[in-house]
Formats: sequence, structure tokens, C-alpha cells
Amino acid sequence: MGILERLTRPTRSPRERFAGQVLAELRRLGFTDAEFRPNQFAIVCECGQDAYSTLFLSKAFTQYQRGQRSPSDRRQFVREFVAHSLAPPAQPATFAEALPDLRLALRHAARGTRTLRRPALPHLDEVVLAGEVPLHIDSPARWGVSAEEIFAAAHHRTLARAELPAAAGFFGPSVLHVPDYGGEQLVSWVLLDGWLAELDEQVGGRAVAFLPSTLMLLVCADEPRLVEQLHELASDEYARTPRPLSPMAYTTDDEGRVVPFLPERGHPAYPAAARAASRLAVDVAEHQRRTLGDRRLAEAVLATRPDGSAFTTATWTVGTPTLLPAVDLVGVSVPGERVFQVPWALLAEADLLIEEIDYRPARFSVASSPSPASLGYLRERAVRW
Repeated sequence: MGILERLTRPTRSPRERFAGQVLAELRRLGFTDAEFRPNQFAIVCECGQDAYSTLFLSKAFTQYQRGQRSPSDRRQFVREFVAHSLAPPAQPATFAEALPDLRLALRHAARGTRTLRRPALPHLDEVVLAGEVPLHIDSPARWGVSAEEIFAAAHHRTLARAELPAAAGFFGPSVLHVPDYGGEQLVSWVLLDGWLAELDEQVGGRAVAFLPSTLMLLVCADEPRLVEQLHELASDEYARTPRPLSPMAYTTDDEGRVVPFLPERGHPAYPAAARAASRLAVDVAEHQRRTLGDRRLAEAVLATRPDGSAFTTATWTVGTPTLLPAVDLVGVSVPGERVFQVPWALLAEADLLIEEIDYRPARFSVASSPSPASLGYLRERAVRW
């Protein structure tokens, strides 16, 4: 840092410096998704296992300020405070104890975490919370009830509290904005039977919902240009929020069930909807790759064609153990040759993919030593730009 930068940098208050030290400790431990909220004097961070922790700093800051502490003592204090704050929360001992506090939450799809979850929407899972605590995957066995009973109870309890908060308001006549200031996990309400359809009358058409963050719900009427504009707004929010959920839009089918909003070609929102679906697929696959840290997991990439449309891609290095995500195009990298791209369906047609059932999102192993004939078949049908 230069002298001029040091002289012109705004002076931080002692409270801000303390928050900065806590953030630095969280990042040292690998918690990159952490946000300081000055008004609450708190830090919110994703602490894994589908949970968020809120570290309220006021009491700790008062203790930190007491007495004369050496720099090493202060660092140790911060480390102990963070370790204590991130300690795993206690699980309810019985189903009866948990029942009054059960509710739903929506999270990125995953397998391998130790939380009770099941698929809800493409690339999204529903998770059961007891208050703020995600239930452990062994809760049904410990409590002597089925997972279905727990999910049914969570749906029932969530429905009982699913009233729009006072902070909800309209942008114009057809866009409902519902912020989640109270941590109600209200974006999960779209999973409740009939809840989204009941908003049709309020927004003046079939309701289309956007869930860009776990802290925000946007609902508009299914007017084509309006949906196109909301896609852009949701995309921006999804990119900047510390708690991203989905850039996609969702609506109800003729039976009232919530489904992805996937318009046909020619619809004004088609390009945005297609890009949002690809973006979510890539982000969830990348979250899986970073979380598991398995070198065999190939990187998923969102790319753009010459016509501006988006597609997903991953690279298969022949001869290297690789677990591919399901993508539109696969780059085939043969040592000593130029990479060429083939459609995903072509790899399946050539019988080169095996789904590995232990992974969610899905991952596919590919033949480590494909025959020259198989590689020749792929080369002949490579995508030409």
C-alpha cells in the first residue's frame, strides 16, 4: 500500500476494525461467504451443512476492549470467539421437542451433507429446520418417525406461518417484492401447495416467482415483457447477494404445482430464462466441486455461442480420471491434440458415460482409455463454430 493510499483511506472505527479481524479469521478458516452488517453489528456467514450463523459482535467487542491486551492476546481472543460461535448447534432430542419449530428452507442441491433434505426443484433441495438449526440426516432414525412425516410436519408448520410480512409491497401494479428481514425462509413458501397460485389475483395474472436470494422473493404477472425485465433484476440480485439461491423463474402448472418457468423460443424472456437455467446448473456443480475438493470433479463453465446464447461446458482430459457434470458440450482433450467439443448426447450415444449415483448434482465418469474408434467417432461429429 502506497503512502498516498494510506493517507487518504478512511479511518475505521474500533468496532469496524474488530469486525474486520473477525472476518479475517473466518476467511482464514475457509468461510468465504461472510458479510458484515454494521447496523446489527453482526456478521452473517454460511457455515456449511445448509446453515447460516449470525455472529453478534457487541458483547465480544466489549470483552475485547477490556484491559490491556497484547496483539497476540487479541488474535487469540478473536480465534476463540469465532470457534465458539461456529460450534455445531444442538439437535432437538425428540420429534415432539422439534415439532413446534419445524419449517422449510430452500438450498442448492447437494448430496454428502449431513442434513435432512430432498429434491424440490431442479438444482434446489428442501431442507428441514428446527428454528435455525438444520435437522441431521439421522433424525428420523433417532426419533422413530419417517422422513416423510418430518417433511409433512415442516410443510404444515410453514403453511401456518406463511402470511406476507408487513414489509411486502408492490412495484407498480404487478410486481410484488417480499424481503425476508426476519429470517423466515419465506422463499420456501413457493413449495407449499397452492401458495403461489393464490397470488395470481394480487399480481393480475398467473404468478411468476423469482428467488434470487434466500432473503428475497419477487413475484410478477406472467406478462412476457415484465417477466423479461424481472429476469434481469433477479440476475443482478443473484450476482451480488451473499446468499444466492436461483436466477431462474418459477410458476405453477395447470394442477397448481410449482415448476420452472421455461418459455418457448420466441418468447421475449426465452434467452434470459435459458441463460438462468444454465447459470444455476453451473453454480451448483461448482459449489459441489469446491465443497468436496475431489480433483476428479471437472469444472463446469457457463459459455456463450457466437449468436450470444449461453451453454454449459466441461473438459474431459482423456487418460485422466474425470467426473463430468451434465453439460451441453464437452471439450475432449487428447494429449498432443487440439481440444474439440462434442454434444453431451454424443458421449452417451457412444456409451462413454457412467452415472455415479453417490453424487448430487449428478456426475458421470468417462472411459479412462477409450478406443481409437470411439475417439474417431467423436472427432467426426465435433461441433463446428
